[in-house]
Amino acid sequence: MKIKITPEIKNIINSLGNKTIINSGLKIYAILYSRNYRKNTNGYFDCPSTLLRSVNSRYAKIIKRLLDEGIITYKQTQKIDPKDIFNSIPSKTYSSHMGYCMKYKFLVDLSNGEEIEVDMRTGRKMRWYEITAKTLTELGYEPKIIRDSFGRRVHYPLIKDYKDELKGKGLCAIDAVTSHPRLLWLAMNERGILDPDYNQIFINDLDLYNYLASALKLKDREAGRDLFSHWINGDSFIPDFRINKLFPIATNFIRGLKKLYYKDSASFLQRREAKIWIDDLLENIPVEFALPVHDSFILRDKDYDTVFDYCTAKYPELRFKRKDL
Repeated sequence: MKIKITPEIKNIINSLGNKTIINSGLKIYAILYSRNYRKNTNGYFDCPSTLLRSVNSRYAKIIKRLLDEGIITYKQTQKIDPKDIFNSIPSKTYSSHMGYCMKYKFLVDLSNGEEIEVDMRTGRKMRWYEITAKTLTELGYEPKIIRDSFGRRVHYPLIKDYKDELKGKGLCAIDAVTSHPRLLWLAMNERGILDPDYNQIFINDLDLYNYLASALKLKDREAGRDLFSHWINGDSFIPDFRINKLFPIATNFIRGLKKLYYKDSASFLQRREAKIWIDDLLENIPVEFALPVHDSFILRDKDYDTVFDYCTAKYPELRFKRKDL
């Protein structure tokens, strides 16, 4: 990863301790630097603890040093002091319960720093990566694989054109049916939040997009999908605000996810999706040929039944279907 680093920050990192902790400090800084490109108008950017922990499980000591030295700060909110309900106290703005993470802000100008390259490899080879690389190589494509920090999705050049490039090659896909609507429902259930109208869709195994099209008299299923996408991902504009009245409790839950930044809702669902499809299903998949496409896998035709049985056994609360390429 190419980054810029000022002499002041370099001196702080070099003073952290031995070579191992210095390397970890540089990687932690590189993560913060890369996330800084997603900063909001007030300069704050989100940075998941899971990302920092992937570099060093004791990342908090490095973050504290950067905080103490005035290199970064974190966003705070005010909450009621439990010892004095008439006063408020500053509190960190993160919630694992609601799915939004810490927001940091650089207090120094990084633009004039020295440009360096940081080796972000951890030395660990994950099976999901090996299978993706092996599959791309077998298909004749370069195994150039990255994983984004927003939703932890896996990307490679072929992903943009796979429908055309892989057509007629004896492949198929296993795909999640209405993935994000169902993940939202499951997330609410985990927190004991029940929206009766939203809940009945999944209890009765209905298709949410078709339900929206019917209930709101939309043009078709695709219009239902588009409305859901705006509801989950949008800042404020929604093509049809009747969805808020249709699912009032779910709407409030989504507003909670967007409390600090509206894109946190999309990040929340994409991370849940990636945790299932990449960190679990692909990491442990019972075949050696599989290519992830967010909420689906590209497979050999002959492997479909094996992978379908595997996915449904691990996640009976999800719904999977076959798609031909």
